[in-house]
Amino acid sequence: MSYSADPSLTGPSRDERVFACFDVETTRLDPRSGHVIEVAVVRIRTDGTPMGEWTTLVDAGTTDVGRTDIHGISPEWLPDAPRFAEIAGDLAAQLDGCIPVAHNAPFDVGFIVEEWGRSGLGTLNLDAVDTLPLARSLGLPGRLGLLAAALEVPLDDAHQALDDTRALAGVLVALLEQGAQPPVSPIFGPPLLTPAPTGRVLHRPGVAV
Repeated sequence: MSYSADPSLTGPSRDERVFACFDVETTRLDPRSGHVIEVAVVRIRTDGTPMGEWTTLVDAGTTDVGRTDIHGISPEWLPDAPRFAEIAGDLAAQLDGCIPVAHNAPFDVGFIVEEWGRSGLGTLNLDAVDTLPLARSLGLPGRLGLLAAALEVPLDDAHQALDDTRALAGVLVALLEQGAQPPVSPIFGPPLLTPAPTGRVLHRPGVAV
């Protein structure tokens, strides 16, 4: 991989930086009326070295999970899943020390920030590199599935948080290899009120981490 170093960056060199790619599945498209029902994080270095992955279903406290035909999540799975407040510390730990990355980042960031506030944890400052404008800057498709196909990155089950995030990690590395220049984004650090990780997770059937 080769791309010019940004002299304004401080801390670890680009090759040493870890990106935390993340994705959410939700009950609605609007974070003010919808809820997160699945979240995943895949951490990766710029050279493609995997640094770990994590995912869980999230109990939104409702049987109305929205478009099951899209995200494939059954409402019967969720009562045994942790609530967002129970996994907030785990999610923060996955992002801690990394540069967050999402595809169409305002969507995923908006939901996580909204759920954070609903959980009584105060304000979450979460900035993320957005691979959507990076793709468009290279004349590539905007939809993640089409983008992954164009870059020959596997995407096994679209709209499953972990599979989407694994594909996103591959897409990010491929975009950087093709010369995409992400904006400088701060390394994530959890806010003071972040609870300790609980270790609670519930995977959708068939998911292996």
